[in-house]
Amino acid sequence: MTSKKILFIVGNSRSGTTMLGRIIGNSPQIHTFGELHFFEHQVCAEDIHERRTWPSERRVALVERLLTSSRKGFFAPVHSGEYREDAVQIVERASDESALSSYAEFLGFETSRAGKLIPCEQTPRYLFFVEEILGAFPDCRVVNMIRDPRDVLLSQKNKWRRRGLGAKNIPVKEVVRAWANYHPYTISRLWVSAVRKADKYEKHPRFKSIRFEDLVEAPDQVVRELCEFLNVPFEESMLAVPQVGSSTGVDRPDRLGVAGGRAGAWRKGGLTSTEIEICQRVAGPAMREHGYSCEPVSPSSVRRYISMLQFGLKGAAALLLNLGRTRNLRETLKRRLAS
Repeated sequence: MTSKKILFIVGNSRSGTTMLGRIIGNSPQIHTFGELHFFEHQVCAEDIHERRTWPSERRVALVERLLTSSRKGFFAPVHSGEYREDAVQIVERASDESALSSYAEFLGFETSRAGKLIPCEQTPRYLFFVEEILGAFPDCRVVNMIRDPRDVLLSQKNKWRRRGLGAKNIPVKEVVRAWANYHPYTISRLWVSAVRKADKYEKHPRFKSIRFEDLVEAPDQVVRELCEFLNVPFEESMLAVPQVGSSTGVDRPDRLGVAGGRAGAWRKGGLTSTEIEICQRVAGPAMREHGYSCEPVSPSSVRRYISMLQFGLKGAAALLLNLGRTRNLRETLKRRLAS
């Protein structure tokens, strides 16, 4: 599989990666997976760079986790043995005894099972593993999503509400984690880090960035250009995606098509002047480079002070709730905060 085409959709969280994955997945050739969190959550950088050998049982357990995420969703618990037969078959087919080879073979196995040819993995945080991905898969394509950080802020602020907007499969613990993860400084700092990371690969022939605003305002044109980059035929039916996944509105799976009114949602309310000021102060230079203008705001000093207190309290809570979601916390923080 390392010599075959694999597509990756990456970007800052809440930037439209899931919607783009659904669009691409409507192609007769492409099978889009949900978020699998293989890189960083299942393996660390050394596993990839050194192509470390894993014992057979560990690789089988890894593939069982991936199969469960693929077929039931990332938050579904793994029941040992449920997919063992398929997992053993995948591991035996892999080109070597590394986790990376088992992962690649898993992608091909599930894509063939879906009756398609090209796997598409969309996990936003893979943006911080672009170097490893481009090196491991010589024929892959990476598509990065960029969105106005104030809209990202608004979406992240309300992400914890997703369970009540249609995403019933989200565990209560994840609701609490989403709430704790939000602070305007943290989200803005992560946005800058993600954008700067993507900027390093803008001239790479297998890497392409798409602005969320361009996608929702001119979906036909943007998706046609994307299909040329991916070397797959464009079909009108690719744009018939259900309108679900918003953090500010109820899921409408019966409505198909790219919702055009989602760009600039922050202007309609939902963010305080303090949140907007913090975002623009942290992300201002990168915003302007990517076509997002800053707006004048004047928050009160009291609100600034309250925000500082919240940063300390929620930061501590977020750190505790995110333990165990990465194989190397120190490496994760280094990748996220570097810009």
